[in-house]
Amino acid sequence: MMTTSDEQAAAVAARAPDIPAEVMARMQAHLRGAPLQRGVAAAMQDFYSRLVQAGLPPDLVTEEIYAAVGTSRSRLRALLTGLRMFAPDVPLNPAIPVKQRWDAWLNARYNAKISKPDTSRRVGLAPPDWPETWSAALPALDKTVRPYGARLPRLALKTRDAVISAVGLLAKSREWAATRAVDVAPVPCEDLFEAFVHYLIEDRDVSFRTAADYCERLRMFFLRAGLLDHASLAALADLTGALAEEATDKDPGKWAKLRDFRQRFALPDILHKATEAAQQAAALPGHSTAALRLRQKAVAYALLVNTGDRQGDLRRLVIGIDLVRDSDGNWCHGIRQSKTDHNKAIGALWPGSSTLIDAHLLGDRPAWMITRRVAELQGANLLTLGEDVLNADFINRRLKEDFGIHGHLVRTLLTDLVRRERPDARWAAQHMLGHTDRWMQDTYRSDFAESGAVKAMDECVAAVEAGGE
Repeated sequence: MMTTSDEQAAAVAARAPDIPAEVMARMQAHLRGAPLQRGVAAAMQDFYSRLVQAGLPPDLVTEEIYAAVGTSRSRLRALLTGLRMFAPDVPLNPAIPVKQRWDAWLNARYNAKISKPDTSRRVGLAPPDWPETWSAALPALDKTVRPYGARLPRLALKTRDAVISAVGLLAKSREWAATRAVDVAPVPCEDLFEAFVHYLIEDRDVSFRTAADYCERLRMFFLRAGLLDHASLAALADLTGALAEEATDKDPGKWAKLRDFRQRFALPDILHKATEAAQQAAALPGHSTAALRLRQKAVAYALLVNTGDRQGDLRRLVIGIDLVRDSDGNWCHGIRQSKTDHNKAIGALWPGSSTLIDAHLLGDRPAWMITRRVAELQGANLLTLGEDVLNADFINRRLKEDFGIHGHLVRTLLTDLVRRERPDARWAAQHMLGHTDRWMQDTYRSDFAESGAVKAMDECVAAVEAGGE
């Protein structure tokens, strides 16, 4: 028997007595326009029930609560989706370790190696064996279509064959995933495309460049089929870009880029990117990997300028040892540099740097929890907030993305520029809400004074440029 939206809203409230009234009101309002995602209501009820049992308000939710509710990957995703939509004030950051464990489990499923007999030389599935929505879209390859308004011309015969081959491999990848107990739906989405790349690289042993080409052919097909929405198109574009980046060899124009970069580069450029990354992270769900990566980038960039430290040192900073937060909320930095093994005493970081570090530790938790978070993270790595250390090219890759030349060259020029410009309090105040203390001004002037070593570095960089011409 059909039920009205009001009856459905009342039924949800009856099944979920522990969900707060204002949250339930948002869920019911949503129900009157569209159905709830499967599993959201049950997961939300379990979540709030456990908070009540533990005597915790929502803003003090713990990793253990998320782990208890997220007994499966799909259930955890349903809970996080529900909280994002209907309880945006609940911190999602504590769910990161739980999400990472489920992601690791999924990767282990895909990476499991099982013995298999020799297969036919034909790899991809033929169109009759594709999901119905895919095979029904084949005629769109042979004519001009406008599924989204813009004109998409018919494909040349050779291109058409390449696209059909790629889609056949995509269909095959779903079967491959099923043999590993992973059910991948045929709807174009991030999960489908990630399974495809797992299959290409692990089972077919193709290069990153070939995998990127296959993904581009999928884009051509699904656009003409009208099966992509904004999220799935963005996911496919991101994946294609990442594969292309992995396949990129030396950039033949890097020397021209380097000369141009040296003329226009200034220290504020790095700091603007740091604050921009922090602002982008604040707009994302607190538990998301994207938000974590943006906060890591913001802190790394700020410290590169603030202290001029080597990338290897930055990746290994430990909270409570290399960085300590004082009673005034300032982070103080005493680092032992890996190459020289000498302690580098900087004193208090710029207020802007301290603010970015606080934001990184808090995630989407309320600001008043910072003291507790610092205590919880004593001995943890600053950037990962755990025992792990970021991969060696983490900072380099982001510098390259932001400034268009190889990351290690950006860092070389940055170190050179920091030492030559000897930033003072006026410059710092303009770009990092900087320090006004006279002692700090003197410290920066002495730390970044030009020396014979700096001049030698200038000569080295100039020689590198000359050698590339």
